[in-house]
Amino acid sequence: MACPGLTIRELYIGSIINVYSRQLKLIEYGDLFTQRKFEAQSEKTFAMIKPDCYTQTGQIIDAIFRNGFTISKLKMTKFNKHGLAEQFYQEHRGKPFFTDLCSFM
Repeated sequence: MACPGLTIRELYIGSIINVYSRQLKLIEYGDLFTQRKFEAQSEKTFAMIKPDCYTQTGQIIDAIFRNGFTISKLKMTKFNKHGLAEQFYQEHRGKPFFTDLCSFM
């Protein structure tokens, strides 16, 4: 059964779609086969807007959409020096810029 106007790009966890005037939110896949099939067709990446670009957040998000990408999860958070930043940049521990980097973030 086809649904006019619905494309494969709109089918991802977290998307809200309209099917014959009913609004549906996709919260999980029906089975493992479907999950593997859809996840194989889409790639995911992590993007982070660093503090010095915070004022351009809207422009950055607009550029992402203009270039055909979709944001499936968006979270705004602030790293603290003794927690998330140190964990995130763990591979740089011991390098001379590590402390300044964690403080900046």
